[in-house]
Amino acid sequence: MNTQNVNTAASESTETRVKSQKGPDLSPAEFADLYCWVRANGEFTGLAGVQLTALAELTVIEEPTDEPEALKIFVHKGHPVAVQEYDTGFIVIRKNYAVIALR
Repeated sequence: MNTQNVNTAASESTETRVKSQKGPDLSPAEFADLYCWVRANGEFTGLAGVQLTALAELTVIEEPTDEPEALKIFVHKGHPVAVQEYDTGFIVIRKNYAVIALR
């Protein structure tokens, strides 16, 4: 790696970050109910379970907590698509995810 690559690495990584739309604020009980539904009906896919470009099209609902490693629920047109669990990966509702991944 040459010096030019090292100097531009930080700016390149920040430019390629995924920016999802912020979703509605849910109460802790509402968030827990939605999270439990996705857990019960989804499939664990690990960290590589979704394409990052697909996440950019989704609305993200963040867990109402002060914890830095909060859960995130990704939604498309009102339908839950995936839950991101910090450090473990994604739980995906396959039929809802397929709608976005095939674009």
